[in-house]
Amino acid sequence: MLWRPAAPHIPGTPAVPGEQRRPGRQRVLGLACLPAVACYLAGAALLALVTVVSAGAESSVAGAAQAGAVAVLAAHQVPLTIAGAPLGVLPLLPTLLLGAGIARAAQHVAVRSAVRSPVDAAWVAGAIAGTHGVLGAALALLATPASVTAQPVSAAAACSLVAGVAAVAGLARPYGLLTAALRRAPGWVRPGLQAGGAGLGVLLAAGLGAVLLGLVVSAPEVLGSYEVWGGGVDGVGSVLGLSLLSIGYLPNAAIAGLSWLAGSGVSVGAVSASSVATTGGRVPAVPLLAALPDGPAQSWWACALLVPVLTGVAVGRRCAAVDPDPNLRLRALGVAAAMLTGGSLVLAFAAGGRLGTGAFDPVAVPAGSLAVAVLAATVLGGSAGALLFERVELVPAEPSPEPEPTDEPVPAEKKTSVRAAAGEATDPMVGEPAQEAPADPEKI
Repeated sequence: MLWRPAAPHIPGTPAVPGEQRRPGRQRVLGLACLPAVACYLAGAALLALVTVVSAGAESSVAGAAQAGAVAVLAAHQVPLTIAGAPLGVLPLLPTLLLGAGIARAAQHVAVRSAVRSPVDAAWVAGAIAGTHGVLGAALALLATPASVTAQPVSAAAACSLVAGVAAVAGLARPYGLLTAALRRAPGWVRPGLQAGGAGLGVLLAAGLGAVLLGLVVSAPEVLGSYEVWGGGVDGVGSVLGLSLLSIGYLPNAAIAGLSWLAGSGVSVGAVSASSVATTGGRVPAVPLLAALPDGPAQSWWACALLVPVLTGVAVGRRCAAVDPDPNLRLRALGVAAAMLTGGSLVLAFAAGGRLGTGAFDPVAVPAGSLAVAVLAATVLGGSAGALLFERVELVPAEPSPEPEPTDEPVPAEKKTSVRAAAGEATDPMVGEPAQEAPADPEKI
């Protein structure tokens, strides 16, 4: 049995100093539900606020409770069906916030449970994943409104996956899960994974920067999308809802921006845009979609392809510090390339999905072409960075050599100064140490 709670303390017996009691399984499972409960309350409150400020909208406690259930399922990336129309492209920002809360809760549960080994930490992560899976299935069956449906099996799988990944991420560093998993792996595997993770972060930051630059350039279109939904007091709720919607989809937009930089692009229905070609058309009046270019591709857009290549050079530069042997550098680069390729595939699948049944369906980031483009850029730029750069090592400074002793006589002045610096009293007449006068015998 993987989980062994500590024996309960018997009243009247002295407690062992420094011993920490582990709570039972019921308390562990209860603590594991806290992030989902917090997400439920936050979603219900947020959707209730948007409903209250919307003109002509009716709100009720039951409606807010059902809206909170939908928010929890959407934050766990559970595909929904709203009034018969599928909704699979869901905002990733609530998922990231939920994941951060689950990771923090997992650390809290592990500390309260006196977890000391990777096996116990893995049990805590599994308990959190299972708890969220059961909660997701229950919400899909019982708590969603009549117009919104979700498959209980899909809800259980998605909730378990999101919660499990977040819990493992929160426990990996404090309890050495990654170290335990790689204890038999060669020494170049871990630096390769770290280089690949850093490269993926750089690419996502570059994609987000491209999206924000597109929004600044398309500022008139952004304002026009708000006017479509109405202005003034009657449109306050719509403006607030559109703003929250755009903020929630910013991580999706960053992944789409990464795909645009890599040349794979993004598509909304029949509309597509990449750094090498575009297909114009009408898109939903959402401020975030104003960043999509609506004209023909410009020749200078091809310079965006340098961003993945330069990122590959930086990844290769990190792999160059692994070992002086070029073969080990290239092996670390292979691990980093696999990390980047797999991460690109996962991000592309997470960023897109179904959007109704009309002209805007589906919203897609081409996963296959993005993975191939990232792999090619990493191999091309990373090989140059790994082989052309020398390994940099910090060499400690050598201590200054002590002066060798000489047989030359030392002048009296120098002896006096040295002794004075050492705190010895000297006779100013001859420069020798001053001696105390003998005591008078009669006085003794």
